[in-house]
Amino acid sequence: MDRGAGAITVSEPCERSCPHYQTARGLHDQDAPPEETAGHLLTAVPTGMPWVLSVLRAAARSATARDDSGAAIRYLLRALREPLPDDDRALVLGELGRIEAGGHPAAAVRHLTESLGLLTEQAPQRREIVPVLADALARCRRGCQAAELLDREARALARAEPSRGDLAVHLDVQRLLTDLDDRTRRTQVDRTVAELEAAGPHASVAVRGVAAVRASLALGTDADADHVAAQARRALEGELPQGVTVSAAELAVQALTWCDRSSEVAAFLDRMAADIQEDAPLASRILVSMSRCECAYRSGDVPTAIDAGRDALDLLSASRGNARVAPATAALVRALVEAAEFDEATRLLARPDCARLEPDWQWTHLLEARARLSLARGQADDALHDLLECGRRQLAWRRDNPAVLPWRSLAALAHLALGEHGPAERLAQEELDQARSFGAPRALGISSRAAGLVARGPRGRRLLEESVDLLEQAAATVEQARSLIELATLRHEAGHTRVARDLAHRGRHLAQHCSAASLSAQALSRLREFGARPRTACTVGVEALTAGERRVAALAAGGLTNREIAQKLFITQRTVENHLTNGFRKLGIAGRRQLPEAVQSPEAVQNPDTRG
Repeated sequence: MDRGAGAITVSEPCERSCPHYQTARGLHDQDAPPEETAGHLLTAVPTGMPWVLSVLRAAARSATARDDSGAAIRYLLRALREPLPDDDRALVLGELGRIEAGGHPAAAVRHLTESLGLLTEQAPQRREIVPVLADALARCRRGCQAAELLDREARALARAEPSRGDLAVHLDVQRLLTDLDDRTRRTQVDRTVAELEAAGPHASVAVRGVAAVRASLALGTDADADHVAAQARRALEGELPQGVTVSAAELAVQALTWCDRSSEVAAFLDRMAADIQEDAPLASRILVSMSRCECAYRSGDVPTAIDAGRDALDLLSASRGNARVAPATAALVRALVEAAEFDEATRLLARPDCARLEPDWQWTHLLEARARLSLARGQADDALHDLLECGRRQLAWRRDNPAVLPWRSLAALAHLALGEHGPAERLAQEELDQARSFGAPRALGISSRAAGLVARGPRGRRLLEESVDLLEQAAATVEQARSLIELATLRHEAGHTRVARDLAHRGRHLAQHCSAASLSAQALSRLREFGARPRTACTVGVEALTAGERRVAALAAGGLTNREIAQKLFITQRTVENHLTNGFRKLGIAGRRQLPEAVQSPEAVQNPDTRG
């Protein structure tokens, strides 16, 4: 039997006495698929035969390709039971740790650290292991160790041959992003930015990383939306992000979104979605889904926000310890509250990974979202408690900006509900001043509405009229509907009943168009208070379609398949099917062939009495 040169083996009798080994050897000799052979090796005694390691590693690669990380981990753990030379052991530990990093970061830290300890400083495998180990350390809340590792490896690479300089810059950018998410190390961020600008002024990854961080930091300063957007735009220029630049791109997309640059964000996400395949890195897919959810929510497309939010959480479920679960959950909860899906929102907030509310800045989004749910349920005390804690954290993290989280205006409404006018007035005015300074129309519209509701009277009406105009400018349809309904209430209080009814009708129409069930019900209640007799909601025709159903129907009418629509909108094919099924029912058609005619003339469907 050929044992291969340099093999470390156990005794020959041990091999012969193990039937599982003999079966595996026979399958290997017959060129059976690696996983079939590896299945028998899992229970076979270690032998030190070179082919055993080869088969187990090949089986792990095969399992990883079909997205079965559990099987891949079992194969590699079995490989480590073999009496391996240090070089082979380092390779297996590195492969194992990279697979474990998503769902088992603590185990990944142990195995990747051991792998690094066995590798020489010049070993090429280090460049693959170090970024993954640093990320796993950060997700285990060991940010200082992650930063020290990245700094040490970057310096070692910089001392090595010049061809490794680009990798050193990648590690520096990753350290910068790690420091940004660790409040104990945020004082290091400015120094790292200066070092990167001095050391690699022409390296694309450095330019983009620095620009993204500058945009993120500027959100918590006196900078205006134009300045923040300019920095964020630089971070997204050029080729699509890969590796560490995906994290930088996420910061930039967030900043552009909060600056109301929705068309730029949509164009970037379309580029990314078109480039993403099924085997694309998880980070890229999470970025697109989370950003789609946030953009859809802010524009008033509630069903699409819910679909994209659920997709994002599904993707994040494979990434334990990922702080993105907090803003992703918060975005979905906000959309669910608008849709009056309170039970699902409550279940999401009660999950263990959300209920513990970590001290990181991402968890401030969960506090704000939970407060929105409390306000919708009339629990003003609970909402105020969460909002004040949200504000305390935003200030501590230097991210206090109403375009990011309008916690003051929401807290003002909670104070009003509790009969506390003084604190409500102070908070509303503070946020209005901040929003005016920043200059993003959506945030300013929301702040103007809160200030108007506190002021009431003529000043309140003026502020609410400004709010309606600003939110229309920002294409924030749900928020515009909310301001219309509140303006209708103030006009009714002033005795302008007909105007109040018209405004409330407009608000209700927009809310129904967005599938904002909570707001639609509120508008209906106000209309009845104003003495109107509102008609029941339209349930047939183009007018009855939600924004998501309308978009899917239009693409299907243009000839796109369900798969192509799903890829274009970055939603699942199941969601496309649901939208089409609902659309067919509302349009009164039997199938896809009738769509072009059904959607080409919405006026005819919305106003059937005008037909000739």
